[in-house]
Amino acid sequence: MSQNRRGTKWIKQVPARLRINSPDPINRLDEAIAALKVVDPTCTPPTYMIGDLQWIGSVLGFRPNSRGYLRHMATKAVNSSGDVLECGSGLSSLLLAVTAGRQGHHVHTFEHDAGCHQKLMQLVDRYRLSNITVHLAPIRSYGSFDWYDIPAGCDSDNFQLVICDGPARHLTDSGRYGLFPVMRERLHPHCRVIMDDSNRSLERHVIHRWRKEQHIEVHSFGRFLQFAEIVCV
Repeated sequence: MSQNRRGTKWIKQVPARLRINSPDPINRLDEAIAALKVVDPTCTPPTYMIGDLQWIGSVLGFRPNSRGYLRHMATKAVNSSGDVLECGSGLSSLLLAVTAGRQGHHVHTFEHDAGCHQKLMQLVDRYRLSNITVHLAPIRSYGSFDWYDIPAGCDSDNFQLVICDGPARHLTDSGRYGLFPVMRERLHPHCRVIMDDSNRSLERHVIHRWRKEQHIEVHSFGRFLQFAEIVCV
């Protein structure tokens, strides 16, 4: 395939309203958040809105997530009956704040990197999202594994939904394993955990350990089974 044809194919994958006049990503983010806020609170935002947010996030330098993962996450946030814990931040945090917030639930996000924390806080303030707390939570040792240092301001003790997208695998050999050992007493007995990249070797190993230690069911989603929903039973 020629270079021009490859370029044309890529351009066609970008949502049409984002291709017009090479838009400034912050202006487009303003529009995307405003659009999310007027979606029926009982409904999952439409796919094109998720696609817009996905594209804007990549332009702004946030860690990319698949459209299917973001849509699944938003659906669970809309239907959640309690607070949400997010491990690892990004534009997904804004999506959670809007969708869960309209149900009256609070989102607690753990972010280990000070620069990413500050970047997201500026956006939270910009959009006046009062129902999300972005905690600066460094990675620390718990003996046999590493995980987030639980911030004092994380006061929820009944999380109904967890978005498990961190810690990143380059930060710790134990990956995301620490979620259950550290937070189990703060999770609802029937909590749902949405884990991205669940088809990677480290994440598969984490899920295998959880299966042995916790009462859970695991359901995989995505074209390449790249994310999973883990249900406590």
